[in-house]
Amino acid sequence: MASNKAAARAGNVRDLLMYRIARLATIGDRTGQARISAQFGLNLGEWRALSVVCAFAPVTLARLADELYLDKGQLSRSISDLIDRGLVSHSSSPQDRRQTLFALTAEGRRLHDRILAFAIERNATYMQGLSGAERAQLLRLLDKVMATAARSYEEVFSLQARQAVRKASPRSNPGRAERGATRAVRRGVSCAGGRTDRGRAAVRAGSQ
Repeated sequence: MASNKAAARAGNVRDLLMYRIARLATIGDRTGQARISAQFGLNLGEWRALSVVCAFAPVTLARLADELYLDKGQLSRSISDLIDRGLVSHSSSPQDRRQTLFALTAEGRRLHDRILAFAIERNATYMQGLSGAERAQLLRLLDKVMATAARSYEEVFSLQARQAVRKASPRSNPGRAERGATRAVRRGVSCAGGRTDRGRAAVRAGSQ
């Protein structure tokens, strides 16, 4: 413990892994936003939603939110915009008619493939200073770090959910407590205003 404290005093925030990743992500996000918006007419959030719909289709809004680590309210705005632009389609699940599944339209797939080709080239540029073995090792190590981070994420938000249940007085009304916990942890499920009825209704159904 003492050695850890001494190491912390000797260094600074720039030595930390997450600080370096955050800087890299900021550079990537800002340059990506500028170029994807100018060349393809989507913002970065819409592109990520489009790409994950393609990867997992047919897919629910909840599954997309889990993959992207986003609140469903945040994601619903992007999905509703993509529906309104004819890039994403929606249909009822054969297993549960109350659940909505999302997939790409033909137009959405064409746009996805164009942006993906751009993204692959852009990623190759970022890693051009690495050998093939170094690239493989970097991705392998990042996957290991991501697995650890994902476990930490689940622990934190599972704890928040349990705390929200306790605060909602479960002894007096367990059902109400569970609903309160869901609202506390996953705010903003309903789609924001300013969308057409088609996109707004589809995403509201998909949030179930």
